Formats: sequence, C-alpha cells, structure tokens
Amino acid sequence: MGMPLQVLPTVERWDCHQCGICCRGSIVPLSDEDLARLREQHWERHPEMAGTPTTARLSLLSGQQRLAQHPDGRCVFLLPDGMCRIHRELGFGAKPLVCRMFPLQIVPRDSLALLTIRRACPSAAADRGQTVAEQLPFAKDMDRQFGITRQGVQPPPLKPGETRDWKGARLLLETYERQLTDERYPPVRRIVHALVLSQLFERAKTKSFSHAQLGDLLRMLETSAPDEVGTLFSQRERPAGSARVLFRQTAAEVVRLHPRFPPKPTWGEWLRIAWGAIAFARGRGPLPKLHLDFPPATFEQLEEPLGPLDPAIYLPLNRFLETTALSWNYALSCRGRWSLVESLRQLAITYPIALWLLRWASCGRQPTVADMIDIVVALDRSQGYAPLAGSKQRRRLALLASLDELTRLDVWYAR
Repeated sequence: MGMPLQVLPTVERWDCHQCGICCRGSIVPLSDEDLARLREQHWERHPEMAGTPTTARLSLLSGQQRLAQHPDGRCVFLLPDGMCRIHRELGFGAKPLVCRMFPLQIVPRDSLALLTIRRACPSAAADRGQTVAEQLPFAKDMDRQFGITRQGVQPPPLKPGETRDWKGARLLLETYERQLTDERYPPVRRIVHALVLSQLFERAKTKSFSHAQLGDLLRMLETSAPDEVGTLFSQRERPAGSARVLFRQTAAEVVRLHPRFPPKPTWGEWLRIAWGAIAFARGRGPLPKLHLDFPPATFEQLEEPLGPLDPAIYLPLNRFLETTALSWNYALSCRGRWSLVESLRQLAITYPIALWLLRWASCGRQPTVADMIDIVVALDRSQGYAPLAGSKQRRRLALLASLDELTRLDVWYAR
C-alpha cells in the first residue's frame, strides 16, 4: 500500500504542447520493464530506425540503460514535429515510465506524497494546460502499477551533523515553507529571510534540544528574521569579488541547461566550454558565446540594475519558487544526504542566477516573459544536475554562507 497522493494547495497547470524540449538533452533511465517493452517493439525492424541504437549505458561504470540520443542530444525517437515516435506509432502506454510521467512528479514525504510538476517543461513553467488535480487519477494509476510511493523516505539532516526524525525535519521544512510563501513580502525578501534564519539556526547548538525546544527556537528565529535584513536592502552592497566568482561558476552550470544551449559532444565543443569556464571565472569583458542564441554582452553589463519590469515577467520565476517550497522538492529530491540548510541555499542561489541570466538574454532590449520561461526551465533542470548536486557545490554554498555573501548576491541581482 502506497502513501496517500495529493496535489499542492495552489493550482498548477500543464499540458503537452509538443515543443520537444524534454526530448533534447534529457537523460531517460530505463527500468527492466521499460527495456522489455522496447525489445518487444522490435525497432530494429523499423525502416527508419534500422541500425539506430535505441538504448545506451547510463554511464561508463553503470550497467543501467537509458534511451539513446543523437550526437546533438536529441532522443532517437524524437520526430521533427516534436512528437515521440513511440507515442505516435504505438500509443502513449508504450513509452518508458519516465516519459509517461514527465513533467508530473511525485514527491514522497513521511506520511503522504504530493503530485507537482517539473518546470523543466516550458508549458509547465508557463502554467499552460489542464490542472494537475485533473491529472491526479493518472498519477494514482501509475503509482499503483509501479509503486512510486511504497518505499519509505528518510528525512534529510536538518544541518550538517544533525539528523532527526521526520517530526524534527518537518519543523524546519514547514518554517521554510511559510517564509518562502509569505505574501507580505516580495520573493527576494522571503528568500533572504530564510537564509538569515538558516545562518542563525546553523550556529545554534541544537543537538540536545527536544522537538518542543526546537520548535520554539525556529518560531523565534522566524519572527526575528525580517528585522535582521533591513540594512541589506537599504545599502545593497556589491558582493565581494570572490563571491561573484563562485556565483558565476554556479551560473555557468545553469547556462548549460538552458533550452537554447544545444549540446555537441565534440572536442571543439569541449574546448569552447573550457574556455568559457575560464572567462566566467575572470568575469571581465565579453561573455563567451557558447552557442547560445543570446545577444552579445559583457560581464559588466550583467552587473547593472534591471530597473522596473512588468510584473508578468517575474511570474514564472515566482511560481517556480512557490511550488518548489510547497512541495519540498528542493529538499527531498536528487541530492542524496544534503541537509535542509544546504538545500535551502541551493534554492536561494537560483534567484540571482535567474536575474543574471535575464540580463544576458535581453541585453539591448526589454526582457520578456518568454525569456523568463526559458530560464525557469534551466533552473528546474539544475535540480539534481550532477555538477550542482555534489560536494564541490556544497563547499561553494557553505563558503558563500559563512562570508554572508549569499544574501548579498540575492539582494544585489534583484536591483
């Protein structure tokens, strides 16, 4: 018996509009059932698929298989009109499980699971389509077939070195949720409130606290956090040069996940990426092209204020932050044993990255909602992306937090 499956307390929408974005550059792992189904479909006999491998190793050291891709990152089953060949010729049920579920995502908790959407799909990032509640029966059917919610989920550590049961983890997760969805404040302020609380909580010696004492402390910190950030917004100090280097290194990884970044597994591409990494570390002069359909810009231009924008431009980003906070997806998916404090930091740095990328995408013109939708796709893809889910990124975030630079980055790029 699986956990009860519910939707978020906010309306999310999605329908497939056949853009094909999810079929480009995405790794689709295959279960034993998926592999058996593909074998039974006999694609080697198909006149347009003969000689084309349909599966590949997930990695050099892994025995698990994934869907094969063309050299440019396209799934071998992607048709020119954005449709899946398996879907078109054999029906929706013939596709691998990951393809059938995406962008719907089930996030198991302690006693229930939440159905949400991955905003790595542009239609999901734009909240276009039928409600997720209307798709709940399909998700429940998938859960009954494949047991997505049957396995127990262990709570992440609260902070490095402190692990508690679900009761303790919920206290911190619910505190973050309240802060990140507090409509009395703009989103950047909510993020900074949560970062300030995290800093104070991490310094507190709470290992011996009872759950009641932990709850009292978090309520006190939550109440005092807004009073701690006034000077950050009135002064808006530029982050230190070393902090901006760490920030750009993280941003460079997100750039590679932008839907207008076509991967090319060639030596020339590798050299361009290596040179781009050097340019991002230096942070001066022209930005590297990296095959992006972005206008020419300089690093200096990306430090300038955005100025007042149409509120609609911010909506996809704000919705990404809101639904991620409500689902707890940022903390419960894809990062192994990262603590809740560390996962909150990773979520927090996505906000300045989004606004930094918006400056680049729209350099020389007014930003658009479409610009932000593409950026949200990249941000969602970054959740669980290996270079941003490992020890190196944890160290970057810990250093930024210890120097009080993470809050400055959020405030600086929100100008």
